[in-house]
Formats: sequence, C-alpha cells, structure tokens
Amino acid sequence: MIEYLGRETFDLVVIGGGITGAWIALDAAMRGLSVGLVEQGDFASGSSSRSSRFVHGGLRYLRYRHFSLVRESLRERGVLLRLAPHLVRPFPFLLPVYKGGRDSALLLRIGLTGYELLAGTLGIGRHRVRSKKDLMREEPALRADGLQIGLQYYDAVTNDARLTLTVLLGAIARGAAAANYVQAVSWEKAGGRVAAVNCREVTTGAELTVRGRVIICAAGPWTDELRAMSGASSILRPTKGVHIVVARESLHTESIIAFDWHGRSLFVVPAGRHTYVGTTDTDWRGDPNGVVAAAGDVAYLIEAANAFFNRRLTATDVTAAWAGVRPLVADEGSPTPSDVSRDYEILEGTPGVYAICGGKLTNGRSMAEALVDRVIEREGRYFAAKPARCRTGNVLLQGAIADFGRYRKRAVADLVEGWGMPEESAAHLVDTYGTQHARVLGAAGPDPSLLASVDDGSPELLVEAAHAAAHEMVVTLEDFMRRRSDLMFFGSGLDAGAASRVAGVLAHSLGWDDAEKHRQTAAYQLAAARVMAFRPEVSEVATQDR
Repeated sequence: MIEYLGRETFDLVVIGGGITGAWIALDAAMRGLSVGLVEQGDFASGSSSRSSRFVHGGLRYLRYRHFSLVRESLRERGVLLRLAPHLVRPFPFLLPVYKGGRDSALLLRIGLTGYELLAGTLGIGRHRVRSKKDLMREEPALRADGLQIGLQYYDAVTNDARLTLTVLLGAIARGAAAANYVQAVSWEKAGGRVAAVNCREVTTGAELTVRGRVIICAAGPWTDELRAMSGASSILRPTKGVHIVVARESLHTESIIAFDWHGRSLFVVPAGRHTYVGTTDTDWRGDPNGVVAAAGDVAYLIEAANAFFNRRLTATDVTAAWAGVRPLVADEGSPTPSDVSRDYEILEGTPGVYAICGGKLTNGRSMAEALVDRVIEREGRYFAAKPARCRTGNVLLQGAIADFGRYRKRAVADLVEGWGMPEESAAHLVDTYGTQHARVLGAAGPDPSLLASVDDGSPELLVEAAHAAAHEMVVTLEDFMRRRSDLMFFGSGLDAGAASRVAGVLAHSLGWDDAEKHRQTAAYQLAAARVMAFRPEVSEVATQDR
C-alpha cells in the first residue's frame, strides 16, 4: 500500500481513516475514481472508535428542531441495517418517566410519534408504554421511587471501529489504496492548485508524496490543523465525550436506558458481560491525541447512574473508560456543547482542497455521498473518465447477507456442533465477521492452538489476531486489542496475560523479534494506563506517557 500510494496519481486523496474518510473512499472507488487514503494513526483511532456505538436518528435533536438531521439519520439507520445486518442491529431503548422529570410522558410520546413518522417506511417499529409494574419486573435495577411509566422504542447499535474498518476494506477491495500510520505534513501546489500531500510514515520516519487531482480532508478533530496549512481559519468546536465500563453484575439492564441528567441525555448500555454509561459533553481545547477520561468525568457519570438506579457504583467498579473528541462545527447560537448541531459542512478553500467536518457516525455514508457529488460537479473535468452515480446505498458491506437472521442461526449452530466451539464465541465470530467468519478460522492453518480463547471468559479467539495481521492491516498490539477486537474495554484486554498471548500471535504473523514484541507490549501497557487514568494509582503513568 505504501509503495502504491507513492507511485500513483489519484483522482482523490483522502486524509483521514475514520468513518467519514472510509465512506468517501468506498463511494469514490465504486464510482470508478482512483482513491488513495492516509491516516496518521490506526484506522478509526480518533472519534470513530470512541462513540456511544449508536446508529440512530437522535431523538433528543428534535428538542432543538433539527428535523432535517433527524430525518437523514433515520434514513441512514435504515440503510445501514440493510447494508450491514451483522454489524448494525436493532436494540430496545427505554425512557423511564419520573415524577418531576424534565419531560412529561405526553411530551415524550409526541416526540416518539414524530420520530417514527420521520423514519417512514424505514422505521423499526412503534413505541409502546410500559407500566411501572412491568418495568420493575423487566428492569429491577431502576430506581422505583418516583417512577411513573416507561416508554420503549427501538434504535440500533454497532461496533463503531469494526464498521469503519469494514467500509474501508470494501474500498480497498474495489481498488483504493489505504495506509494507516501515514501522516500528512504539508501540501504541494502546481498551477495554483494543491496537487500532492507530503507525508511521513509514523513507524519508520520515511517520507513519501501522495499525488492527487483533488485532496479531501476528512480528519475529524484534526480538521482545523490541516486547514491551517493553507491559511484557513478554524471551524470546529471540539467537545469531549467520556464513557465508563462496569461489570454487568454491577449494573444490569436488558434495554438501553436513556435518562436526562442536568439537561444532558445519558445512556446505560448492556454490552455482553459488561455495561457502559455515557456520555459527557464538555468543550475540549487540547490535543485530540491527549484526551483521556479524568476522575471528574468518571465521578459525573457514576453520580448520574446512581441517581437513577438502585446500585451504588464507585470508581472501583469502573473496569475501563474511553474518551473521544467530537469534531462539531462551531455555532455561535449554541451556549452549551450539548446544544451544538450534529450536522456537517463541506468546505472549499485552496483550489483542489475540500474538507468535511461535523456529522455523526450514523450519517457517514450520506456525508460521503454529498461530498463526492460536490467534488464531481466542481472538479469532474480533471478526472480521466466520467464517474458513475453513487451506489453505496445499495451494495451490501463485506460479510453481510440479506437474510442474516437465518444465516446467523445456522452458522452459529454449525460452529458449536461441528467445531465444538462455545456458543458465545460462535455468536461473536458470526456477529463480527458475518459471512467472512470461515475465512477468519482459516487463518489458524495447521495450528489448532489458535482456536483457543484469548482468555478464560472471553469470546474472542487467538485466530482473530492472526487474521487481523494478515488481512486487516494491524501494525501494533493496541490496534488489535482496542479496535480489531473489544478486548481492551469489554474483555480481559487490560490483563497482562491476555495482551501477552495476543502479542505472541502477532509476533509470529508480523515477524516481530523479541525486542519488538517487548516494545509492543510495553507500549500497550502505557495505552492501558491511559484508559485507567482516572484512578490515582495509574494517572501518573498515563500523564508521563502523554
């Protein structure tokens, strides 16, 4: 990929390997354009692996009358449920209504009715009222005092990093060139236009130039930094979002519970053997690379959860936390971060350069379509052939199959009965890789030890690390533990033993010697310290690393 990027002249060069950049690469490649993409870290390592993992319309945005955004998001939710049913799944949400709460049951029902009308034929079903008696039976962890009724509706959930990677792999399968750990450092101009991006390989320090007829900045919270290279002014109002993870037995729910806490919508989300709570929304003015969950962020989320549930969480119950920066477009009319619109903007500056910023995970596909349409309209004369129309809304993503429910049932049964695999691991494989799960198992080759779990109690298998090294462009141990798998947050990934076993597989697959394996393990331990930086005993290590 590195050699290819430095050799060709591409129709589009995309800077940024998050969800938006991945969709732009796939859209353009499917239209017949040549595409090169560079990402300064790992794919999805910025905002696109640090979200609440929802594919949703954004019910709360109706409060701010962002009707067009909600309508587009609901449409995209329906598209993604069809394009990637193994990665995007409907899930029940519950709005408990308490006496003296911010919104009455009537107002919430009106909002949900409007939400469903905006979804149209792509809706997931009608909301329904749940009595207090039903809620206490179904969600006994909820605080009973003051509870009146609950309103249940459906949205969708996903694995944000895995969705991003799957989109990007689809672009590569259609001829795009993409490389992680390649940082854009400056522009080159020719004939008054930006015609190339000078880059540096982060892991080796080597320099390369990626030439393109049009340059696209899809760099999320780094957008202002890239635009500044051509003298453009800042456009973003970055905000920080934090989630905390606890064991499922510490806070057990069956639905995703949504509640209002001092004007901010928070969620308690069941995730296998864990539950996560989020998210905060505060202004962020630092380096996006340095964002971590601080003790105050964790305390805020614990206080909120304890106010609505009959559990007494403390910081010692928090097994992991993640923090991210939202690249929101600045809006002078929004006094608080939560008020800022989640809509997006396409910006034109120096000839040959476009930027896209704002938006959210759910809208990545439609954002890419709008941008590529704009580029073709304005810059089409520079391309060798006339591009086709957008097709990303109609072609299934890698691993998808139309009747996934039936396929999943049969595939899981085959793995359990034919391979003797634990049902949890079988379900994990099919839900993560879809129809590609057999290819993943094939990476074990003649080594049956790779079919073992990464750790007792984890559904992830060691063979997934071998597959990721061969086919998913893993460069570091953290790449696999944090983004190719969920081990860092929802497994035993912070345990040194699990990390060491995965490092052994990656070392064999990627040719690491003992020194490199040790370096990778040490670097991962520092990354794990950042995840737990809210705890006093590890905050000094995390601070030193930053």
